Order: sequence, then structure tokens, then C-alpha cells
Amino acid sequence: MKKCKVSGVLGSAILILLLSACGPPSGDARPNGSNLVTGINLLLNTFAKNHPKLINWKTEAVKSQLQLKLPTGISTDAGWFLKWSDPKPGELSQVYIPWKLLGQYPNSPQPAGYSYPGGNLVPQTTINDLTTVVQNTEMQSDDYFAAVTGVRSSKINPQWLIFTTVPYLPVTDNGYGFATVGNKQWVIADFGTANVGCGKVPAEVESEFGFKCH
Repeated sequence: MKKCKVSGVLGSAILILLLSACGPPSGDARPNGSNLVTGINLLLNTFAKNHPKLINWKTEAVKSQLQLKLPTGISTDAGWFLKWSDPKPGELSQVYIPWKLLGQYPNSPQPAGYSYPGGNLVPQTTINDLTTVVQNTEMQSDDYFAAVTGVRSSKINPQWLIFTTVPYLPVTDNGYGFATVGNKQWVIADFGTANVGCGKVPAEVESEFGFKCH
């Protein structure tokens, strides 16, 4: 089996190339344990630099946790999902490792967030554009804070999108939001974890996606 050794501080782009060179599985197959651990460590280090006040784990506890056998996990649209059944104090309870850190892309991933009942699927270019807007406006321009999933456009008014955010590390709940077109680009109309869009999104669009404001 080919082994890869990484030493020193590497940029994420170099790290991705190294992980790919190690020959990760393709599609929905489980990535090997070393790639998962490397991806988790990159998430932890990036988060510590960008959001130190939000850290709710203990570094030494997580370091010991990652030396043990990892859960099997599943393929999701947010990344490879690991959930520990009985984490000790200070350890991670769960984590989504982004696919781009694993150098592999899923064929039939399970949805990590809520699957909205209405609307239409959107092109990948639209998802990419919206993801950039969400990261810049809601995540302090941090690519590794949360995945943007479940993006759908309204059938009633295609200028409205709904989306879900799934944090890679267990620091907050999933969020959701609505975006619309402004100045020829996507603009976040509202974002949060509950009662999102009320008074800011057309009622018929809210209803289309299964929401109702009171």
C-alpha cells in the first residue's frame, strides 16, 4: 500500500493534492482513516485561527480521540460524516470532512440537511456562486466553516433560492436561508435557524418550500 507522509505547514491546496496522490477511494466509498484524520486536523486548525471563541472541544482530548479507531461514517452532500456514539468530555461528537479535502467526490450522497419539498434543482454554477456569497456574508469568508447544501430555486419565482448550511464541526445547528437577485448577483435575504424569511420573503415562496410564518 502506498503511504504518504506530510511534514511542516502546508497550504490547503497542497494538502488536497497530497491526499489525492495517496489514492483515496472514489465515489461513495469510505476514505481511508489517515485521510480522514488529516482532513479533521485541517478543519480544527483552520477553525482555531478563524473562530477561537467558538471552540467547544479540548485539543488534547480530540488528539487522543483521533488516535483511536474512527466510526465508519456515511457519504453525505456536505462531506464524509462521522458521528461518535459516546464521546468523552472535550471530544468531538461529530464532524463532516469536506470532499475537497479528501480529493474524492460522491456519486450518491445522502442529504446532510433538510430536503425541501418544493422548487427545482439548480446548476452547479449557481450553487458555487451562492456558496461564495454565503461564505463571505455569513461565515467570515471561511471556506471550512460550513457546507452549503440543498439549494433549490422557486418554481413560482426563480429569482428566489433556498439553501441549508451544515457546519463541518459541531459548533452550531444547521442553518437555512433565502437568497434573491440583487444588482445581478445573489444576495442573502435572510438566514438563521428558525423563522427565517418572515416578512422578507414572499409568502408563496415560503409556502412552496414547506414554511409558514405566524
